[in-house]
Amino acid sequence: MTCLFSQRKEIKVPRLIIAALSLFLFTSAQAASPPEKSNTYEVEVLVFRNLMPSLTGNELWNQDTVSTSIPGLDKAITPVAVPPADPILSDAARKLSHNPHYRVLAHYSWIQTADIRSASTPVRITASEPGNPQALDGTILFYTSRYLHVELNLVLRDPPTASAASNTNMTTGSTQVSAQPAPVSTVYVMKQHRRIRSDVTEYFDHPMFGVLLRVTEIKTDPSQPAAKTPLN
Repeated sequence: MTCLFSQRKEIKVPRLIIAALSLFLFTSAQAASPPEKSNTYEVEVLVFRNLMPSLTGNELWNQDTVSTSIPGLDKAITPVAVPPADPILSDAARKLSHNPHYRVLAHYSWIQTADIRSASTPVRITASEPGNPQALDGTILFYTSRYLHVELNLVLRDPPTASAASNTNMTTGSTQVSAQPAPVSTVYVMKQHRRIRSDVTEYFDHPMFGVLLRVTEIKTDPSQPAAKTPLN
């Protein structure tokens, strides 16, 4: 652009002013440009147990018919079980903690990049209860494949109880020996895969326990170096 036009006459603009204006407009546009889209997310997970037996209906749970294998558990990373300073799900955790029908099992938060599935590392989620040190175990896999995805593979166990079926009598010659009842834990499995969106709270339902999950994109400033993430 070499000149500005008015309705009456042509006004010549010196090249030096044009250059200065161009530099100013370029700098202003750079300063006002929004942060670039990031590939880094904060993942927050809240797991809680349902203490209302009526919600289970007539469904029967049998350890023999449920697969409790968790693929990739040996490669999973365990984050620190501490929520962020200002967790999004803190209000839900507080309400569930004060409700006698529910029990909060775990509240985790971590930062990771959204990589393709083959390059993503599962995150291990564990929790204990009084008299039940291995109440919850499993993994959450967060990755991208055109859209954001999450895969849950969680196992919840009831406290071990004596099995009435094993309390039988065995005859050895003329002597009867009463077999000791073997402790048995009822197992519940949640295996779900879902396409998710950033800044949306997702609810994963199961008659015995539930999961609230939210991923939040971490905005980055192009002028600042990329921050290191604990999970890659």
